[in-house]
Amino acid sequence: MIERILGAQVFRDYRFWLIVLTVGVLAMKIAIIPYPWPELPPEDCINPPFDGCALIFDEQHYIPAARKLLRGEAVNNEHPPLSKALMILGILIFGDNPYGWRTLIAITGAISIYFLGRIGYEISRDEKLALVSASLFAFDISSFNLSSIAMLDAPAMMFCLISTLLFLKKRWMWSGIVTGLALLSKMSSLFVLIALIVYKLFHDVYVIEDFLDGLRSWLKVAERTVIPAFIIMIIGLGIYDYIYGVYSTPFEHLDYMLSYHSALTFQEGDVVYMPLSWTNPLKQFPRIPYYVTSGNTIAYYGMQTPLWWMTWLVVAFSAYFSYLDLRDGRYPSMEFFILVWFAANYLIYFPVAHILHRWVYPFYFYMTVPVIALGLPRVLLGEKVSEIVLYLILAFQIAWFIIWFPVKPQWLIDFLLTLGITTV
Repeated sequence: MIERILGAQVFRDYRFWLIVLTVGVLAMKIAIIPYPWPELPPEDCINPPFDGCALIFDEQHYIPAARKLLRGEAVNNEHPPLSKALMILGILIFGDNPYGWRTLIAITGAISIYFLGRIGYEISRDEKLALVSASLFAFDISSFNLSSIAMLDAPAMMFCLISTLLFLKKRWMWSGIVTGLALLSKMSSLFVLIALIVYKLFHDVYVIEDFLDGLRSWLKVAERTVIPAFIIMIIGLGIYDYIYGVYSTPFEHLDYMLSYHSALTFQEGDVVYMPLSWTNPLKQFPRIPYYVTSGNTIAYYGMQTPLWWMTWLVVAFSAYFSYLDLRDGRYPSMEFFILVWFAANYLIYFPVAHILHRWVYPFYFYMTVPVIALGLPRVLLGEKVSEIVLYLILAFQIAWFIIWFPVKPQWLIDFLLTLGITTV
């Protein structure tokens, strides 16, 4: 009987294990939602200071904004409204408490794990790669922390990954529609749209023999994807502006957002963690405390992880494999996908920071983590020794996840201390 159950077709489907992984991570996210719990009532946590309000990191911007939006006051207009709308919906369902703030955001963060695995399979046709990639992403503690709290990033990530899967399946219009939802969650989702369009350009120009035919094919795809994306975004902003009476047109709202973010520049002497420090294991940005209590029973940090350390290895081998494929007359589909996404979502911050002097933050790397998770098994799967190395890295990633898990019972803290491991 047991053998029959274990031999069932469902257990052989990689999608089943992606669901198991997603549900497991979601259970962990839900379990830690009430830590910390606010000491003050919501009405005392609308304006600074926020001591006793149990707001983690940039929740200090978005939860007060959600409360004011619920009262009909238009605030935080420099960011699009969809992620905040999810927070508001959560508050209406679960109450104005951590469950209301974080539950729907945590769900979107967990769902992203499933869709990353689906993307891995769609682009490689390798179930093992799909599962390992999803696991590396699931146990990335910095990504876990960001997607467990009330911020804009987790919904944007989910919509970007769904859009990417639809794009790879050649469902251009639906991909554009979902991209529009990503843009309504966080405007930097535009970089993902750019990556997908450039990836398709390289593909069509290379695969289709006649250059002009390839360009025409690409233009059709770009039109079917980009136009729906911007229509959805404009409609969403228009609805928000109509409800709150903020701007006469969504284009004025877009202009305000662009002007606001363009003005966020740093000056000489400001402490800025430049993009290279996000991925350089030898010269890392310092561990950033998002919310830390005495005794470290609750300790949300932003930091590099073992997966982040692999970034330049993945990029170097992706470039090398691309060269080998092109030399042999093959189109390096997955490698180009990794490189284009990496350039659009990470390398873009080098000129933004160094030339435009625009403030940048290490958590911006969150949108690049999925392709590093895809690229590492792409590099290491196939040979016995390299696969052992891959599984050791995955084991280290999981150990790092446990050590820096944001809400730890006292027995785990004591156990880590006996091993000489401190998370202070």
